[in-house]
Amino acid sequence: MGDPQEPPVTRIIDITAALSPRLAVWPGDVGFSREILARMADGGAADCSAMRTTLHAGTHADAPGHILPGAAAMDAVDLLPYLGPCEVIAVKLPPRERIGPHHLSGPVRAPRVLFRTDSYPDPERFGPDFNALSPELIRSLRDQGCLLAGIDTPSVDPFDSTGLESHHALFACGMRCLEGLRLESVAPGLYTLSALPLRIEGGDGSPVRAVLVEGQGEAGTF
Repeated sequence: MGDPQEPPVTRIIDITAALSPRLAVWPGDVGFSREILARMADGGAADCSAMRTTLHAGTHADAPGHILPGAAAMDAVDLLPYLGPCEVIAVKLPPRERIGPHHLSGPVRAPRVLFRTDSYPDPERFGPDFNALSPELIRSLRDQGCLLAGIDTPSVDPFDSTGLESHHALFACGMRCLEGLRLESVAPGLYTLSALPLRIEGGDGSPVRAVLVEGQGEAGTF
């Protein structure tokens, strides 16, 4: 018998913003805080704490019920869109501009697409000039078989949007979204995405721990 083959070397890239009191949230929303309930240093048997936060803090998923009355909450969404092959695409646009189909160099190569815009560089400092997705792009992605679109900004819609057109387009297309991704150190290309939301009963959104597995992404339907 020959020598057993070494398993393939993979690298996990964390693309999640850390939850902390310093994390910026949408103006008027509830920031993250953590209350210490017990500490071993004070004689307790264990360290215990509780947290309070908007469900849309940092890196998170939106449920259809976030904007559609009676639509699915976070505990009822299909998990398939949040796990599997994905493509990271980098774009460079003027402030507040939406990404359109014409900004892509060709067809997407995976059923999950994450957009790196570098337009929201500091998750601890809110700025309104970030890029967003266009409804036309979302419909184009749907037509190419995409299940999920993600972006490295606080929203798939611009800061001053009142109609939330891209949110509506995503859910009308049966797609899911991720917002607040940290992609500044991620090269464009194919990966495997894992970004499962918490099973929050009635939740309009959920923080996620989003990671990319390097070298494992392949175009496909999973």
